[in-house]
Amino acid sequence: QYVADRFAFFVLGYNTNLVKPEEVPSSYEDLLHPKWVGRLAIESTDVLWFAALAKAMGEGKGLAYFRRLAAMKPMIRSGHILAAQLVASGEIPMLVTAYNNNIETLKQSGAPVAWKPIPPVFGQASAIGLARHSRRPHAALLFTEFVLSRDGQEVLKGVNRVPASLAVDSPLNKFPHQMIDPAIALDEGDKWDKSWSNLFLGGKPVERDE
Repeated sequence: QYVADRFAFFVLGYNTNLVKPEEVPSSYEDLLHPKWVGRLAIESTDVLWFAALAKAMGEGKGLAYFRRLAAMKPMIRSGHILAAQLVASGEIPMLVTAYNNNIETLKQSGAPVAWKPIPPVFGQASAIGLARHSRRPHAALLFTEFVLSRDGQEVLKGVNRVPASLAVDSPLNKFPHQMIDPAIALDEGDKWDKSWSNLFLGGKPVERDE
């Protein structure tokens, strides 16, 4: 069994030296403006975000939108932390699938970055659980209880993670959002992997970390 302990939200992350605040898109349609050709990037494994957004648009309309986005020739980079760092360095002007906590951490360190949520905003849960055959089940249970406690959630907040507990306030979720339905991965994963691969990876398989 497992339970959510923190969330990550997909937002636009951008380099403030390369993109003026008034230029930042306010909708997904705005990303299709010709001025963004070659200036956008997407993280290579964000299939669930793709599926959730396409379904929210209406599947047919959503897939048509993503075909247009793919025609913008976005840069494809692997790893959300690396992609955020490339925004900070200026290699990527704008990251379409940034985790806002990654951008916020870089911003607090003085990097020229900022983030903006554009609706509909989707979040993704990370979870903690107990291994069925743990060699130290009692220690594992104690650790899990700590992570899910108010103190543990405050620790996560302190390192710019978004706590799952409603008892711990976070500045990183102050916008309308919804969570990605895990059934997408369980019931439709192969279908969306194939579509994503054809659109953005040149038909290559999605390579996720084990």
